[in-house]
Amino acid sequence: MVFVQWGFGMNRQQEPKLSKGKDVDGMVSTQLLSHDAETTLEHVLNIMPKLVYWLIKSGVGYTEFAAALRPVFYNEAIKELECIKQKKTDSSISLLSGLNRRDVREFRELKTEHELLTHNAVVMPISVPARVIGVWINNRLPNKIPIAGGSGSFENLVKQISSEKHPRSILLELKRIGVIIEEDEYVVLQTGSFTPTPKMDESKQLFTENISDHLAAGLHNLVKNDNAFLEQAIFADELTENSIEELKKLSLVLWEEMVNKIVSVAIEQCKKDENSPNANQRFRLGVFQYNDKYKD
Repeated sequence: MVFVQWGFGMNRQQEPKLSKGKDVDGMVSTQLLSHDAETTLEHVLNIMPKLVYWLIKSGVGYTEFAAALRPVFYNEAIKELECIKQKKTDSSISLLSGLNRRDVREFRELKTEHELLTHNAVVMPISVPARVIGVWINNRLPNKIPIAGGSGSFENLVKQISSEKHPRSILLELKRIGVIIEEDEYVVLQTGSFTPTPKMDESKQLFTENISDHLAAGLHNLVKNDNAFLEQAIFADELTENSIEELKKLSLVLWEEMVNKIVSVAIEQCKKDENSPNANQRFRLGVFQYNDKYKD
């Protein structure tokens, strides 16, 4: 089966829907959500597993991620209030973002008033494994320390940080993300894991920029409902591995042809627009290919 998936938004009837959740005191409450809010949450949750996979794979847990999201919700609430020309107050930002007023007040106090926060303005929480490594380095312990024993042991480091986390669990987690290795009865700190890898960092940057612009294009089409941006995909299922390979080869050939044409025109336009006071726009065209086993 083959069909084109159009990324264009459609008008939906706003139908109230009851959703049960827990309030701050743990009591079950009933929330009235519009159809748009309910379906948006469902679709965002369908996207999240891939992002959570990346986070966990990299050693970022729920606590750190949830804390990092707070200023993101704060900033987006400010943008929305500015868009609708509504006064930015602790109450209005708390209502839009879902943050408690204490968090909102703390963010406001980082500036003189409600302004967008930069990444450097907010102190993020540090996980227990990261804090263990921090104490290890700050105490200037050797790179190779015993797992068990006295004050210079790995177990002792963990106990300084947390009485709830078992040292073995922390050790296994640090091994998983490549920060340490285990040699007999010793743990060895892999100092190279703290060294920036320009190629990998650049790949992450390009990936996130591509994904961010893809989301921006699709969300503009959905929210503004004016289909301003190209946002489509071709989907086929019930294929053999040989067919997948044929489609991959064709995709690469067509992409190369399109790249050559687009880049050629882009160079011409850049030269034409050079030094123009109105040259304040950017353009991105992307394509991706993915395949996995067909699931009913």
